[in-house]
Amino acid sequence: MKKTSIYIILVISLSCSKSEKVKVKNLNGNKVSAFGHSGMGNINIYPRNSFESLLKSLNLGSDGTELDIQLTKDNVLIAFHDHDLSTSTNIRGLVRSLNWSEIKYGRYSKPLYSNYSIISLDQLFSNIKNLHSYIFTFDCKLYPKNADKTKYYNDYVNALNSTINKYSLGNSFIESQDINFLKLLQLENSNYKLFINRDDFNKGMKIAQDFNLYGISNSTKNITKEQVSIAHDNNIFITIWEVKSKSDNKIGVDKFPDFIQTDKIKNLLNIVK
Repeated sequence: MKKTSIYIILVISLSCSKSEKVKVKNLNGNKVSAFGHSGMGNINIYPRNSFESLLKSLNLGSDGTELDIQLTKDNVLIAFHDHDLSTSTNIRGLVRSLNWSEIKYGRYSKPLYSNYSIISLDQLFSNIKNLHSYIFTFDCKLYPKNADKTKYYNDYVNALNSTINKYSLGNSFIESQDINFLKLLQLENSNYKLFINRDDFNKGMKIAQDFNLYGISNSTKNITKEQVSIAHDNNIFITIWEVKSKSDNKIGVDKFPDFIQTDKIKNLLNIVK
């Protein structure tokens, strides 16, 4: 009898837990899509933006992944975050100052990462099965210093547009801190889903409205649930990032954004799926 009572209490408890699950309200079909941050995030056995990290995130069941992209001297897009290759690889120099042939054999330099190489977007997308099952967020790292900025931006836009067309990735997201760069992309294709990345939500909101952008990309530290709601009321989607822990995942979901880029993708999937 005692065991039966405990069982009944347990069932009731579990039922209550399920009924108390927060019902998300947003523009994304009232669900939060889970994206990896540069794949599996900052603290992982794989280096950020490596093929292995990006693929692992997808294979876990994520809706997609964010990846940092840059342009080489000969206009090849690669998945890489830092301005200077020497900060995390065995290559010296700036991405834009080197051709792809000078970069493609480079390796990440930290001891645990030394078996992993830098990849181009062509290498990435030509080796992902069910490619169109995922959404990719291109975080465009722009470093035009000491360069012809107009040429650099035009080359970048042309390379990105070519990649998206080649792999039929029109459903992807593109984010940048530079509205002039986003405007060039908008002129190239008015259907691109463009996100302005701004620390200040109000400034980001104004830019998104003024230029009819798809969304705003914000650190979770710089946006409140109320601000997310304001954006949604104006038909502007919200991506949040700098989500580094399980507690960050929970706090982030409770704000009802449309998309979360997380360093803890497995945990976020357990929350939102």
